[in-house]
Amino acid sequence: MTVNSPKITRSVEDYLETMYFLEQEKGTIRVKDVAKSLGVKPPSVVEAVKKLSKMNMVSYERYGTIQLKEEGLRIGEIVSYRHQLLKDFLILLGVDEEVAEKDACSMEHVMDVSTLRKFKKFVEFIDHYPNAQDFLEKYREYSK
Repeated sequence: MTVNSPKITRSVEDYLETMYFLEQEKGTIRVKDVAKSLGVKPPSVVEAVKKLSKMNMVSYERYGTIQLKEEGLRIGEIVSYRHQLLKDFLILLGVDEEVAEKDACSMEHVMDVSTLRKFKKFVEFIDHYPNAQDFLEKYREYSK
């Protein structure tokens, strides 16, 4: 899964990922919830939503809910998928969950899609091959 557009910045991806998550979790997207999730003030969210609206990623009526449009939904889903894949990979390596969450947030924006595919294959390998868990245990012991 890839996001290819020069106007899609890290900030845009963060907003769309957060909105995607809120829509999945709560069924609606509100400015105050986006602000709380991202740790920003509501006026910052309103400015971002205006920008996303001009980019045809969301629709928004003042004081109403935010709706992801097709492209916004697609990008939000992609970034969310990347995030979860990277977090799962880091946890497999024995990284603390809180650190894995933080690192996944940074990594999701800069990794090449071919690298992400390799991470995905590795996670699938660990899940499907019985001896892979033994390998991971030995790795974790070694890395201590």
